[in-house]
Amino acid sequence: MYLNTPALQTNFSPTSINFFWKQVYMDMVDIMDEVGLVPFLQFGEVQWWYFPAGLDGGGTTGMTFYDQYTKDSFAAAYGHPTGAIMSDFDDPAAFPDEVEFLPTLIGEFTDAVMAFVKAEYPDAKFEVLYPTDVNNTPLNRLINYPAAHWTPSTLDNLKTESFTFTITRNLDNAKMTVDYGATRGFPRTARSFLVGIGDPTLSWRKEVEFALAENLESIVFFALDQYCLVGYATPLPAAMRRVAIQG
Repeated sequence: MYLNTPALQTNFSPTSINFFWKQVYMDMVDIMDEVGLVPFLQFGEVQWWYFPAGLDGGGTTGMTFYDQYTKDSFAAAYGHPTGAIMSDFDDPAAFPDEVEFLPTLIGEFTDAVMAFVKAEYPDAKFEVLYPTDVNNTPLNRLINYPAAHWTPSTLDNLKTESFTFTITRNLDNAKMTVDYGATRGFPRTARSFLVGIGDPTLSWRKEVEFALAENLESIVFFALDQYCLVGYATPLPAAMRRVAIQG
């Protein structure tokens, strides 16, 4: 099925949800149920509003908020067209209506899928994978997290990731990523961390230490093939610490 949207991944129209995503999630649940598992499903990077279109191809046509459903729904709600937001670095204060409206589409999307699945599988569990790195701008932080919908009462788990911070060895932001779920009210038992495996010079092992210290529900390595190809020992060795004698 072809969806006419400038997004790289999806849009949140009824056509997209009803004729594609609901069935995708139901098919996954059916497979898990058939093998005796309690269905546990993830909303991956469903938020496609990270970067402007054309970022890698030269010129930019602005952020990808402008599929027909989003434009029509916004105009019906606010009585004027969506403003021209050209970059994820634009000032959100200049677009108060858009900042209020756009997260609702993401939240309504996840609500609809969960309701559809749980009507047949009431014990099914759901988590969100939230990348703090690509959302680390004032605009993205507001539009890509539907706070009214993603709460500890509606989600079983909030998983965070930040591969960019790993590659740039930014431990401050990596620690922020590990702790992020707490700022949204999720207890340790409903928080997890996805860490990107890299070469030994990157910061991923230190990030694992951060997550272990928080005693999170789980720590997920991405990906097993990289772990094996590099040849890391299993289990990981204990952390190296600096020791100094003074006086």
